[in-house]
Amino acid sequence: MKPALISIEKLLQHIGAAKRVLITTHARADGDALACVATMQRALRQQGKTADGYLHESVGERYQFVESIERLNVWQPSTAADILADHDLLLVVDTCATVQLGEVAAAIKAASIVKLGIDHHITRDDIVDEAFVDESAGACAQLVLRVCEHASWPIDADAATLLFSGLATDTGWFRFSNADAVVFADAARLIRAGARPNELYERLFLCEVLPRIRLMGEVMSTFELLADGRLAIVRITREMLARCGANTQLTEDIINEPQRLGSVIACATIIEPEPGGPVRVSMRSKRDIDVAKLAAEWGGGGHARAAGVKFSGEFTATAKMVTDALLKAMEG
Repeated sequence: MKPALISIEKLLQHIGAAKRVLITTHARADGDALACVATMQRALRQQGKTADGYLHESVGERYQFVESIERLNVWQPSTAADILADHDLLLVVDTCATVQLGEVAAAIKAASIVKLGIDHHITRDDIVDEAFVDESAGACAQLVLRVCEHASWPIDADAATLLFSGLATDTGWFRFSNADAVVFADAARLIRAGARPNELYERLFLCEVLPRIRLMGEVMSTFELLADGRLAIVRITREMLARCGANTQLTEDIINEPQRLGSVIACATIIEPEPGGPVRVSMRSKRDIDVAKLAAEWGGGGHARAAGVKFSGEFTATAKMVTDALLKAMEG
């Protein structure tokens, strides 16, 4: 069952009626998710509300500038129920899917507070009661920007920096197919509000740590090419991570590297988990293949050109299953 879709006006009515707002997003928060949580926390606190942003993991090195603007909390599953009970509204941004809310999903489902979503993905379920959704948006940051503008909440230079970073990361620095005219118009408004693209590009893409650079080298030298070079399969093993001194946080966006090859139209990254953890799969396509449709068949989701899913199965078997499914999709 999916949440009821609501207008921006109805969303703001709920927010206006709340005194203590809890804001969260999906596990392994990317730039867009972090920007949305931090911006909503900042905006609501400026409106005199108690607002607390919660993540599932600590903010990684790449996004430390977010923490310098807005300090965010990290969920502890043992205290999640008490934290939820201490608020009267839960706002989930950049997802409306139970599977993406990790170990706190059960506590969220059980909580008796109002639960709302702000999202731009196709996949959603009843983890929230109602949701403000625009599947055509390139980033959830665009929806948060609309909320702030509709409510006449000020967008200062720090908020503009956060939202621009979300917009830029979810569009691959404006080079993905979701970077439409609306994306560029929103980016222009954020620049006028104080975002500095050159500084953000350096923070996001020119400040890599050595373990990630080494991991990128491993990926580029080991990925498999199939279907006459149209499909790239990346397997990231625990041994590779250890050899590079890396962790799974440093695998963000690695999937885009093999797509530099002109023949590649689809790519999948399969990450070997620690014992007992899920196998994480990310899929991308330049065209032709709807990877969100594939992910949905396995309980995942995302967009037509970018999607992900978690599996409880064995790593090698999962990699084969995903590869076979992508090859079949390419034949169709």
